[in-house]
Amino acid sequence: MSRDTPIGKQGQSTDVSGDSRPSQHGGERRVVTALCYDLIGSTNLFNLMDIEDYQDMIAAFQQAARQAITAHSGVVRVEAGDGGVALFPIELGPRDAASAAIRAGLGIVEACQRLAADLIRDDLHVRVGVATSVALIRDAQLQNWIHEPVTGAALALATRLEAAAESDSVLVSEETRHLAGRSHAFVPEGARVLKGFSEPEKVWRAIGRKRELDRFHAFGRLDGTFVGRVAELGRIEKAWNSAVGGKGRVLAITGEAGIGKSRLLRQARHMIHAQPARSLFFQCLPGGFRSTLHPLLNSFPQRRPHAAGGGALTVDAVAAQFARHGIRDPEIIGIFSHLLGADGRNETVSDSSPKTIQKRARQALSKALSVICEQAPLVIIVEDVHWIDPTSEHMLREAARLVPTLPALLIVTSRRGLPAGMFDGDEPDQISLGPLDRHETRLAIAARWPNHRREALPQLLEVSERISGGVPLFIEEICQWAFDAAAEDAMDVPENPSRNHVSVFETILNSRLEHLGSARDVARAGAVVGDRFTVSLLRPLLPETNRKSLLHAAETLCETGFLTRVRAHGGIAYGFRHALIQETIYNGLLKTQRQLLHRRLFMAANSNPAIASWLDTGALAEHAESAGLLAHAVSLFTQAGREHASRSAMVEARHHFEHALALCETVPDGVSDELRLSVLMVLGPLLTATVGPNSAPARTLYEKAVEIAHRQPKEDQPKWFPLYWGWWLTGQNFTEMHSRARKVQAIFSGIADREIELQVNHSIWAIEFNVGRQREAQKAIEAGLALYDEETAKASRNVFGHDAKVCGLGQLALSLWLTGQTEESSKALADMVAFADRIAHMPSKSHSLDTEAVSAFYRNDHARLIEISARMGDFAKRHELQSLSALAMVFRGWSTAHVENLPRGQEIFHRGLALLRELGTVADLPIYLYMHATMLGEARKYQTAIEVVTDAIGEAMATGHRYWLAELHRRRALLLSNAKAGEPALLADLRTALVIAEEQGAVALLHRSQRSAKEFGLAGEL
Repeated sequence: MSRDTPIGKQGQSTDVSGDSRPSQHGGERRVVTALCYDLIGSTNLFNLMDIEDYQDMIAAFQQAARQAITAHSGVVRVEAGDGGVALFPIELGPRDAASAAIRAGLGIVEACQRLAADLIRDDLHVRVGVATSVALIRDAQLQNWIHEPVTGAALALATRLEAAAESDSVLVSEETRHLAGRSHAFVPEGARVLKGFSEPEKVWRAIGRKRELDRFHAFGRLDGTFVGRVAELGRIEKAWNSAVGGKGRVLAITGEAGIGKSRLLRQARHMIHAQPARSLFFQCLPGGFRSTLHPLLNSFPQRRPHAAGGGALTVDAVAAQFARHGIRDPEIIGIFSHLLGADGRNETVSDSSPKTIQKRARQALSKALSVICEQAPLVIIVEDVHWIDPTSEHMLREAARLVPTLPALLIVTSRRGLPAGMFDGDEPDQISLGPLDRHETRLAIAARWPNHRREALPQLLEVSERISGGVPLFIEEICQWAFDAAAEDAMDVPENPSRNHVSVFETILNSRLEHLGSARDVARAGAVVGDRFTVSLLRPLLPETNRKSLLHAAETLCETGFLTRVRAHGGIAYGFRHALIQETIYNGLLKTQRQLLHRRLFMAANSNPAIASWLDTGALAEHAESAGLLAHAVSLFTQAGREHASRSAMVEARHHFEHALALCETVPDGVSDELRLSVLMVLGPLLTATVGPNSAPARTLYEKAVEIAHRQPKEDQPKWFPLYWGWWLTGQNFTEMHSRARKVQAIFSGIADREIELQVNHSIWAIEFNVGRQREAQKAIEAGLALYDEETAKASRNVFGHDAKVCGLGQLALSLWLTGQTEESSKALADMVAFADRIAHMPSKSHSLDTEAVSAFYRNDHARLIEISARMGDFAKRHELQSLSALAMVFRGWSTAHVENLPRGQEIFHRGLALLRELGTVADLPIYLYMHATMLGEARKYQTAIEVVTDAIGEAMATGHRYWLAELHRRRALLLSNAKAGEPALLADLRTALVIAEEQGAVALLHRSQRSAKEFGLAGEL
């Protein structure tokens, strides 16, 4: 075989006038570069390895080879077993196609070496051949011409060169070397006689990309001149002047990634700091949505790489940081220490409700901003709020509300338009950044173009302007690419780019990375780590590279504008110059590459947290998930959720728990049930606390949980008891709750666990009381309190909502009164109050106050109920307990209507009941309807009152809330009497009241009905 036609210096056929002359056989002559690769000794590997392992290895190798080829615009034409053949587009031009093929070949070698390291094999090697020749293409005008028949020497020659290549090397033809000679370095391998070719072929071994770096032209020197944005700067200046005058402003700067938001802010800060000013800067980070207050948290030195103390944030550190801004108020430091999860924080803060803590946080923010603004006008900058977490968003919203009254300017940036409702009231003034105009784009290119490439600027200015799209970051990358280029002919850019500007940016970025050798691997590993990393952390990610090489690579990436040095205590850390650079590099990784690097990172950080002390539990969980370590990820997301809940960040906690639950669906069946149950154990209480026990999400969760738990072995049931408790608690009505309580009792019968036995009795006494079975309730209370252990209760009272002893004594007090044991009831009530005060557990004290009020209501002790409802209201206000506040209004209204003023009492009562309905916490509706009907009767609105009490009776029968049913019938009889109804109607209600009271053993209610019958003169007829 002989080559069809030699190729001249410009990559053209030497015996034709051009490289696209039509052929008499049909088709066109074009210069084509082909690549052939083959895994060495694959047959031997097949005999040595397990067949499945071998198959996986071949698949991984072929995927890596395809990636190397396609990353350089090549197309795999043939893929067979352990090798393949690729062609490179003629549209690139002969020189670029040859250069791209060589880079692809070197990439295949590197990929094979990485795979060998990952598999711990020293017998895994590849060889590559690259050749260029004139070829006949049937239809070169077709977009997919590569799949058309191609006649020429390149394919055959590349195959012969591959067979002649040494292990892990790329052998190229004379023509290929000539075309790529100015962009790559080669070692001559002499003349070889290749099978099928009549003449010896000069061959060359490609060894890498030519590149020189002049530090004077490092990237940082290219970014000096600020171009355009005059109107935008003017608006910021106007807003700042308004703030200086005492009328604060809020600005939002929006625009796509790389459009220049941060650069505009830097220029604005220079302008602002030309006069005395204070500034606060916060940066939201990718993946920060689930990390509470992460912009503030990451501003602390303790959260930076190399920080002393292993990254732990302490109350002292919070105090020191705030003191630098003149803030020393213990209340401000205390609440922010709680929200930040600082070590040494006041743990009692977590006893307050999340809404109370939010209120205190808003007050603390207001005080803090006032203190800073007293010193000088203040500018607050929050970048990239599209990544903001819910708690930070809440604080940002409050800051925006406060700023107009302060000498302050708040500026936020976002890639997208601000989410609706991010700010209360008036929306901020928006500055929407678009691309630079044509003139500005050309100015920016000229300002950033490297001095040693000035001669190439005129012919490249127009195309650079076009492919940049006027996006500043893209302009910078194009200019840096021009700086990196080894020669003028290596700076060719596509004249008619068919892809969008972002795609061009990706292409340029990847092209630049390909020329950086080992620094490319460092950039990829860094992109996996995230916003910052250290050389110490890179070591386990790239174990085959020594520390010195890693440091050199990182510094090279800084010099070439990929990275910047990040502030760090005790060492150097690195971060990407722009988030889009990191995203682009990360997205360019193969799934297997990402997973491997995430796995290495997770294993390193999990075994040695100090190596990446700035990674919180949630971030580590995300790396575990990306590494495919799903069981670890579920456990860590659950742990992160607990941490956020302890800091009153309930939205973030719920996000973590729900994500962990979703991951459980992908875990193998053998372990998925236990993982799922462990997540449901913590998500359930959070839902009941934030959405409500009667909510559909809480009910659905516990129904699913019990279904799974019931499938587990009998000996494992005790650890899932809280799920059964939640299932009981979220029953739709008292009848269903009664049935569930008895089922739980049956499931756990015979299990020797005193705390579980106590809590089973806890559920029994609560529900037996409500359905009107007082003897059973009192029996359960006696059995349960005999098992009470005060030490165990310290933990269980948080798990089950309130203290079992407080609940038991209170329920006993109410039940004893109903059964006619008034003195014993009073003693149990006093014991409950004293014990609740002693343990000082906020939810239990709330429960105690509710019980005190109900007891006074039973006894018609209106004066005492006014006093109790006042204490309830004060306690609810102090801890911001809306449900308790509503109950206080209900009882206050009832008592006020009886001893002070009926209309005023009714108004207070209805406000309280409306709030209970709004909150979804109407637990005793028949009681409240009874109160309403009674007050209507006092107002002589008898017919309406009868309708209300009839509704109450229907509600009690439908829901099983029967313990007050006898009194409801008695009340209706009284109202019927007032309305002059006939005797039969009165008798029917009185008979029913007597029967129910007697069945329930409700002696107090029985006596009330008997007295009413006597007053009506009907006692003898009953």
